[in-house]
Amino acid sequence: MVSLSRNHIARPWRAFFVRDLMRPPQPDLFERRLFVGVFVAALVMHAVLVLYHLRVPFLAGHEFRQSQTALISYYIDQENNFSPLYEQPLLGKPWVGFILEFPLYQWCVVGLSRATGWPHFLAARVISIASFYLALPALSLLLGRLGLSRPRRLLALTPVLLCPVYIFYTRAFLIDPMEFLCCAWYVAAFVRMMDERRWSWWLVATVAGVGAALIKGFMLAVWLLPAAGYGAWMLWRDLRAGPDWRVPARTFLWGIGAVLLPFVALKWWIGLTDPIKAAHPSAWIFTSKNLSIGNWGLFNFSSLLSREVWRTLMDRWGEAIMPPWLLLGLAAAGGIALPRGRGKFALVAGVFFLSQVLFPFAYAYQDYYYYSCAAFLAVGLGLLMLELWDSAVPRWLAVALMLVPVAAQLGTYWRNYRQQQAVVAEGWTTFTLSLKELTPAGSVIVVAGQDWAAMTPYYAQRRALMIRNGLEYDEAYLERAFKDLQDEDVAALVVSGKARGYRPFLDRALRAFDMEATPTYVHLDQADVYLRRIYVAGGLVRLRNAEKRYGREMTIPSRPPEGPRAATLVPEAVAKTAFPMVVPGPFKCDFQFGYVLGEIHGQPALGAHADSYLWLHPPAGARKIHWEFGIYDDAWQRKGDKTNGIEMLVTAEKSDGSRRQIFRRLLDPVGVAGDRGLQRETIAYTPESPDEVLRFAALSNGAIAFDWGYWRRIEVK
Repeated sequence: MVSLSRNHIARPWRAFFVRDLMRPPQPDLFERRLFVGVFVAALVMHAVLVLYHLRVPFLAGHEFRQSQTALISYYIDQENNFSPLYEQPLLGKPWVGFILEFPLYQWCVVGLSRATGWPHFLAARVISIASFYLALPALSLLLGRLGLSRPRRLLALTPVLLCPVYIFYTRAFLIDPMEFLCCAWYVAAFVRMMDERRWSWWLVATVAGVGAALIKGFMLAVWLLPAAGYGAWMLWRDLRAGPDWRVPARTFLWGIGAVLLPFVALKWWIGLTDPIKAAHPSAWIFTSKNLSIGNWGLFNFSSLLSREVWRTLMDRWGEAIMPPWLLLGLAAAGGIALPRGRGKFALVAGVFFLSQVLFPFAYAYQDYYYYSCAAFLAVGLGLLMLELWDSAVPRWLAVALMLVPVAAQLGTYWRNYRQQQAVVAEGWTTFTLSLKELTPAGSVIVVAGQDWAAMTPYYAQRRALMIRNGLEYDEAYLERAFKDLQDEDVAALVVSGKARGYRPFLDRALRAFDMEATPTYVHLDQADVYLRRIYVAGGLVRLRNAEKRYGREMTIPSRPPEGPRAATLVPEAVAKTAFPMVVPGPFKCDFQFGYVLGEIHGQPALGAHADSYLWLHPPAGARKIHWEFGIYDDAWQRKGDKTNGIEMLVTAEKSDGSRRQIFRRLLDPVGVAGDRGLQRETIAYTPESPDEVLRFAALSNGAIAFDWGYWRRIEVK
């Protein structure tokens, strides 16, 4: 037994800075405290960095993909649709036609949002952060299988906490952190199950594996590599142990048993969703076969010889982990200088490199995909740090070298992701705000020149037909896609990029959706917006009066002289969204200065200047009319000239041209106090013939200035 003096025990830092080869190793207490302290410090730093600007709505980092996940969550909430066959209204109809992942993550986002009142983006970030932290115990269990004590496991996990991709994308509106949680627990439970042959671990592995298979099967494929390797090693060990075939047979059955239900779940999901996507005019490219081979590059081994692919992969390393030259240098130096740790590093970090060999395109062009595999490299670096600690290198030098990957990771995060995370923005732009405000809720937008990026429809909160790049030239596709929207109110066409100058596409779209040849407005000379004809006049009024709201980013092109004004026919699909306050919906309208949709006392209202008209077919058996209307306060309270009143009329018209007045009232809020504010009228009415229609009108009382009124409700029943 070695005797240690009180002086020796009281000064552990002496052994930290100077390795004394004449004395035995220090007690484990110092090492435990040091490693636990380092891990806690890294954990606190990770939390501080992740929580930075947590409540800022801007979806920093691959907004393309985050907004897509957010769009799914939005419509699950709006439609109260918690079916696996959810709407992702991005590529046109059928809306339930573009189905990618099983929506467990989105269900959790909507559920937490409803329970707490948080906006979706905040609920999503909380779920993502919780998923990452709950995965750490699983990683610790796996490190325990390598023979590491708990404090040493914590030090090995420190590079995971400080890896840029696990800081930045742990706060993202993405399914990847939840998938990371499921994958980590699947492999941890699989290893424990194979070691102990306990059904409880089989159950954990099966539940986690089914979740991983459904949420994002791509990431599960990466994590199956170490699971399959461990299972194969155990089977090989049992085969070498002796002639009893039952031992390896049991090992084989346990291993297959943990894979069976996740595999069945994945096959079920693919079998359910692939035919739906294959039948969609645009989403067919997202079938499992097209994704794995085309988008991800599975089995595309020729790409591994491409200098461009590897240069792009290394660019992603420089974003998600650390500079590639340093990453490769640390791996090579560790393998050469620390031979005892070489095998463990190769075993663990090898999954990082092998995953990119299997799916080169997925990793080359999407940095957040490294959420699936960077943990293997980070843990490998942690193992090298432990070997360095145990080596004969002086402790001060060992610590300095151990800080290199940590500093590199934090520096990488700060130079790249931190700059994105520091942006304070609402996410929406004045452009998407204009689309949201100039088109009615429930309407559809058609977008060309933005591929299938979900940002515009998500922030505008509109269903969309995003015309994927190149399809604007495909006449057969356009014919079908536009025909599918004939029962929808396509309120706006947004055209950017090369599509702006492609007249065959523009002419087809403008004809299909009743739009004028001149753009209603242009955003920063980059995107032309064509509003449906019925919305143009009101949209122009709003644009001209809202420079402060939209800034100077919108310009209104000069327009050809207008011909004689005529009433506009209103298709049934348009009536539902353009006039939600009119029941039954109108079939014709005429607004001299257009109209705008707004709210009066929290309910939808139609705002229009006199003279304005609406025509509708009364339902069979109608007996009364309920009409809510008024004049805006500013029209009669303003200084100087004011409105002199608006005449409100209801007229019954027949096909032979005859008319009869059903109701008349002059609103004069300046002279009559009772005419101010919201007015309600219930009018007795009985149709005289089946061909009779009702015309609602708001007419100027002689002078036409400042006659801005609103109609909050028209109901004939």
